[in-house]
Amino acid sequence: MPDASADFEPLIDEIYEASVMADRWPPLLDRLAAVVDGEGALIFAAAPGVPRWLSSERIYGRVERWTRSPYAQRNPRGERLVPNTEARFLTDLDAFTEAELDAEPFYSELLRPNGLGWCVGTTIRSPAGDTLVISIEKAYAKGPVERATAEKLDILRPHLARAAVLSGRLGFERARIAVNTLDLIGLPAAAVTQTGRAVAANPSFLALGLAVQVGANDQVQFASSAAQIMFKEALTVPSSLIKAGRSIPVAGSEVNAPFIAHVLPLRLSGLDLFAGAVSIVFLTPVTQQRSPGPELLQALFDLTPAEARIASLVIDGKSVDSISKIQRVSLNTVRTQLKSVFMKTGVDRQVDLVRLLGQRHGQPTL
Repeated sequence: MPDASADFEPLIDEIYEASVMADRWPPLLDRLAAVVDGEGALIFAAAPGVPRWLSSERIYGRVERWTRSPYAQRNPRGERLVPNTEARFLTDLDAFTEAELDAEPFYSELLRPNGLGWCVGTTIRSPAGDTLVISIEKAYAKGPVERATAEKLDILRPHLARAAVLSGRLGFERARIAVNTLDLIGLPAAAVTQTGRAVAANPSFLALGLAVQVGANDQVQFASSAAQIMFKEALTVPSSLIKAGRSIPVAGSEVNAPFIAHVLPLRLSGLDLFAGAVSIVFLTPVTQQRSPGPELLQALFDLTPAEARIASLVIDGKSVDSISKIQRVSLNTVRTQLKSVFMKTGVDRQVDLVRLLGQRHGQPTL
């Protein structure tokens, strides 16, 4: 009896190629879609927070619209099909009747108007602890995916599962190499998931002590509650709203000098999808001898140019009155801009701003 997997040998080779080359996943997903005459395919992490996914080029725009819609985190397909941990491919009709599908806004308002409407998919447990879902999308006009076709795809499922696991392991290794490289130039760093769990941390980061540490369940914890809140926000706010990441000021204490924690989101690639890492957090010290200039202040804290100049003058020891004269603006304007600086840097007073960022010419005159 002929081996049923023989017809899939070239595709199986591509699956294992993708496991070590993240950029091969999108074309592989297109090849999977071709098996069912589909429009395209995607693989996503069924986890709360900002969606993490990859898709074939043919449906990228449609998947992006999906992830920006209210159905990104809650949809009937996810509620009925994703929790099913059977080691096989399932279709819409394995969980719904056609009447139920017609009554679901997810299908009638999102999928069908975008040229989709039927799927066949499977769930795989990732090394990061997420449930990865591979979903092949088919046009509604072409009719549902037949059960025989789903069973044909079952031949590929073990290979897809192994490839996902290998991609995850390599993702962990890339994360470890990235943070260890930062250690070589003196930067404490960790690669973290969307929940704040460290998947890799370099020795400098682990040696920081109480100011920031990797605690229970590998969670990165800042001693400062304000810093911890900003850190969690940086991980969970959609990347479109924090385009270049976020910088979090952490005031000094009797045992720790002030520092800035930079949270840089990783690209949506095989690294963060399979290994779960979504950001690199690294720390830079703020010394009393060399405080940031206006340009750096602007970049670090998303200040406007005017706010950055005022912050720099405050650090230089200038009073609100003298800043008003130097900048040739009203006292009210200076106070308004300074209030915005406080909000963005996470402090409440001028003295706290100076303590956070250091001073260059003596104490401020308040």
